[in-house]
Amino acid sequence: MSENKICSVCGKNEATLACSECGVPLCETCAKEVILENISPGSTIKGVTTTMMRAAKDKKRVCPKCMKEVDLM
Repeated sequence: MSENKICSVCGKNEATLACSECGVPLCETCAKEVILENISPGSTIKGVTTTMMRAAKDKKRVCPKCMKEVDLM
């Protein structure tokens, strides 16, 4: 029998995700999504990101605490 994890932020909903920074269980409602752009000399032309080999953006799902405290760069 598997246990359902409860969201550590709201304490009500079932956790389906985990914070990518601290690892606490999160529900879809409490998770904050951060989109970071991958910038490197090989993937930019005149400051505009253009790459065909990999995704130009990373999505991270974090808890509200990490959204305020952690430098996501």
